[in-house]
Amino acid sequence: LIKALFFAVAAVTVDILWGYTGYLTFGQSAFFGVGAYAAGLAFTHYGFSPATARPAVGGAALLALVTGWLSFYRGASPFFATVISLVLPIVLTQVALSGGTYTGSSSGLTGYDTFDLSLEAWYVIAAGGLSIVSLLAWVAVRSDGGRILVALRDNEARCSYLGLNTAQWRIALLVVCGAVASLAGFGYGAFSGVVAPELTGFVFGTELIIWVALGGRGTIWGPVLGAILINVAGSYLS
Repeated sequence: LIKALFFAVAAVTVDILWGYTGYLTFGQSAFFGVGAYAAGLAFTHYGFSPATARPAVGGAALLALVTGWLSFYRGASPFFATVISLVLPIVLTQVALSGGTYTGSSSGLTGYDTFDLSLEAWYVIAAGGLSIVSLLAWVAVRSDGGRILVALRDNEARCSYLGLNTAQWRIALLVVCGAVASLAGFGYGAFSGVVAPELTGFVFGTELIIWVALGGRGTIWGPVLGAILINVAGSYLS
């Protein structure tokens, strides 16, 4: 359940990007994986430190900025942006696989020191983080800025005609969503004590889209329920 709560945070970011702005992205798994690997690499090679979350979020935000610029800055089509988001997790997975003993290659990293917290405490952290992210997202999509996101989805050409810099809006949103997903990934890596290339991969990115689609695209609470129910049910079935 705790892992499902961290996954649900990433699902909310996919819902904001896809459900509200029309940007079908497979790349949120990459940002989630960056956060998870930041915890695993730092705790394994440089010693345990809670301050590791700050460079993890910063690195994910920078990666999202570069990805957003490549995807949107020159008025590329939504299809091109989706292709870029598809390439990103594939590239990061190959980086993790080729890292040798540093990244653990295909076996990943495990057994590193992490926060000495009980399961109950981790549940409070994961559930509290998901609640805060979901509430902030719910408020944001109902604000004037949220209406702009929907307008970008429905008629981007008219938004440009009205004077909105659509590329900047999409890039800024991707940076925020990438940072949030990396925080969820950091929490997952710190809790589970295991990180592997699958966390950055295309398959996980596709699963995020499936959870959003089944839970209800264009809603905040639907993807949350979809991610939690599918992961918990999968655990019981396995």
